[in-house]
Amino acid sequence: MSMRFLVPPPVTVPQALQQAVGGHPLVAELLYRRGIRDPQTARAFLDPDAWQPSPPDSLPDLARAAALLEDAIRSGRRILVWGDFDVDGQTSTALLVESLTRLGAQVHFYIPNRARESHGVHIASLQRLANDPGFDLLLTCDTGITACQAVDFAHQQGAQVIITDHHELGERLPAAEAVVNPRRLPPEHPLATLPGVGVAWQLASALLSAHNEEADSLLDLVALGIVADVAEQRGDTRYLLQRGLHVLRGTNRLGLRALAKAANLNLARLSDEGIGFSLGPRLNALGRLDDANAAVELLTTQDPARADYLALRLESLNARRRMLTEQVYQAAKAQLERNPELARLPVIVLGQEGWPGGVVGIVASRLVEEFGRPVMLFSVGADGVARGSARSVEGVHITQAIAAQAHYLLKFGGHPMAAGCSLKAENLPAFREGLARTLKGRIPPEGVQPTLHVDAELPLGALSPELVADLERLAPFGAGNPQPVFLARGLQLDTVQSLGREGEHRKVVVRDSSGEQHAVLWWRSRQADLPPQRFDLAYTARMNDFRGEQRLQITWVAMQVAE
Repeated sequence: MSMRFLVPPPVTVPQALQQAVGGHPLVAELLYRRGIRDPQTARAFLDPDAWQPSPPDSLPDLARAAALLEDAIRSGRRILVWGDFDVDGQTSTALLVESLTRLGAQVHFYIPNRARESHGVHIASLQRLANDPGFDLLLTCDTGITACQAVDFAHQQGAQVIITDHHELGERLPAAEAVVNPRRLPPEHPLATLPGVGVAWQLASALLSAHNEEADSLLDLVALGIVADVAEQRGDTRYLLQRGLHVLRGTNRLGLRALAKAANLNLARLSDEGIGFSLGPRLNALGRLDDANAAVELLTTQDPARADYLALRLESLNARRRMLTEQVYQAAKAQLERNPELARLPVIVLGQEGWPGGVVGIVASRLVEEFGRPVMLFSVGADGVARGSARSVEGVHITQAIAAQAHYLLKFGGHPMAAGCSLKAENLPAFREGLARTLKGRIPPEGVQPTLHVDAELPLGALSPELVADLERLAPFGAGNPQPVFLARGLQLDTVQSLGREGEHRKVVVRDSSGEQHAVLWWRSRQADLPPQRFDLAYTARMNDFRGEQRLQITWVAMQVAE
């Protein structure tokens, strides 16, 4: 649906800030608009060497967790690392397993299967793992903060438990020996936005430094997890990502090098986009459609043949993920065409047998963009249970809305913008009605019109490789530091060319008021309406590595009719 553009008023950048930042004035202007207004803060934002990181033991219980692990390693006790199947969980698990192995620990790991178990720490699997291979200390990563019953069960087996996680705290903390979670810190703390892999790295860093071992070589895993988990880039999270990208560009991990090769990705020039659109989706495809335990092997293997095999397996799974996503999207659209009333409710709730649970969340996100309202898609299993993923719009806390239907639910959890739940399939219509009642009056009939915050007006003719390279100093981009969006006014469409295997993308050539032509990439635009005779374009610009050559790439974000 169409977007409402918000164009900022002019600002006057203090001379001291401009001098400290240097380069093109637009860089300092963008920093100023984002609240970075003094020279010292700007230098620390742009240069990780100017940032003073927080010590690991700033995290509650981290020192206690490190001491417990030290004791377990010294006494030869068996450590079980329990992770999660998304990229944050995969990298957290690999990082802890590699660190503990370096220190001589007896360590095994386990990542639950998404289709059979879903997120969390499951007592049935703990029981099986207690019998073989057995464990004396359970160490979770990227999960466990609400696993009170599982912690109690582990204690009954005579094991100690360390929780490392970053998700929202429950009503009470598990009765673990240590609970390391940045959400126990004040929200403004520099460590408060760490994802699971960031928490794992802080623990590993404390352990390794006590043995005069370095932890910086693990930062490539941290960078992967931060970008893929869309962690907010501020404080130490941004600092670790900046350093981690540097390590990742020169990584010696055979699995990552093989994965980048399969994706035709130049690691030496890797950016946040390369993680977000190439490496991350391939690793996530493993967790969505297969067994994520293989990701730990990919990220730690020293066998080149095994690395190549696993990378090709992920490449195949990613292609399958794209195919399944398109199939579920088309099936969901068909349901709405057969029953248009469902699209006019405050929330769209659909379900079908056979929909892969690993892709329904992706499709829900696409439908939110299209219909401007929360969307929840369910995969109905042979056991009669519907398992769903929800995505929301700004201003609607979807997890709270789902919680209001708790009497229908078997299990639920999530965040303001995304959630998951399960219920008996027979209760799906009643759940839909209840959720619609809860959100009645919150969503206008035409849907919530998304707002696009434009960073600055910048005619396409003002772009140059030098300017874009200077703007790249603001990178890496992501949550908390979005890629700058610029506005070019009064454009006309010249030509349109379909791109992609199935023509799902477009390359358009536009002409500005001076008559100069510019090529613009318009992703996933096959079904989008072409612009009117004169339009304003919101766009992004970056240098793109194409067959070893750096090229300026302009990407379509949104358009509006020119005034």
